[in-house]
Amino acid sequence: MIGLFDTSRDLLVANYDSKPDVDDLQAVAGLGSVLKHPDFACVDYIATSGAYGSQGGEYLVAPELFDLAFGDNWLDAHLRRGETIDRLASRMQATIAAGGRVWVAEAGQSDVTAAAVEKLPRTMWTSVHVVQHSYWNESMSSKEAMQTVVYNTRYHRVQDGNFPDNGSPAFNTEDGSHWQALLSDPVVGPIWTEAKRLSDYHNPKAAYVNPAVAAGGLDFSDTVEVAYIFGFGDMEGVGDFVERFADN
Repeated sequence: MIGLFDTSRDLLVANYDSKPDVDDLQAVAGLGSVLKHPDFACVDYIATSGAYGSQGGEYLVAPELFDLAFGDNWLDAHLRRGETIDRLASRMQATIAAGGRVWVAEAGQSDVTAAAVEKLPRTMWTSVHVVQHSYWNESMSSKEAMQTVVYNTRYHRVQDGNFPDNGSPAFNTEDGSHWQALLSDPVVGPIWTEAKRLSDYHNPKAAYVNPAVAAGGLDFSDTVEVAYIFGFGDMEGVGDFVERFADN
C-alpha cells in the first residue's frame, strides 16, 4: 500500500481540465514528479487532458508537457472526448473486475469522470473513488455529473490546496525560490521547465490570471488530491514537496 492506494491492483486516473487556469499545467508537473520517484514506479495510472466542464476561457494545449510527465499514459479529451471516455471506462472496468479500486484525482470538473462511470455496470460504481478539492470545480460540473459522482461513487472532498493550515498541503505560493531546485533536477527538471514555459506564456492573457504564477511563484494546487490518495497530505506546502520529489 502507498497511502490508500493498493499498488498490486488499483488504478489512478488523473483528470485535468486545463481550462483556463494555468495551475493545471504545473499540477501535471507535480504528478509527473511523483510518478518518476522510485517509490511510485509501481503505480498503474492513466491521465486525461481536456477533462473540462462548463467553464469558459481558452483550453491550454500542452501535449509535450503531458508526454514528458506521463509518456504514452494519457488521453486527450479535448480532441477525442468520446474515445477518451470509452477508454477510461474500459480501464476502470478491467481494474474493478480484477478486484481493484479506481482512484480519480479530479484536477478539474467531474463531467468526464461521470461519463466514464456511467458506462460501467452499476455494481462497480462504488469501487470508484473520486477525490476533489475545489468547490469551483464542482460548480462548473454539470448537475448530472455531480449527482453521479457524489451519490453513486465514493466521493472524497479534501481541503483546498490553494490555502495553508486547512488540512491539505498549500501547493500555491508567490514565493519563487523553489523554482531553481525544480528546474535543475536531472529527472523532473524537463517537466517543470515545460510547465513553467507554458504557464508564463499563457497566464498574462488567460481568462483567469493566476496571481501566484504572475508573481513568479508556483500553483500546483490540484496535486493535493494525489497527496491525499498516496498519503503525503501531511506536507505543509511547496517546500516539503520539492524536498521529497526534486532530488537536488
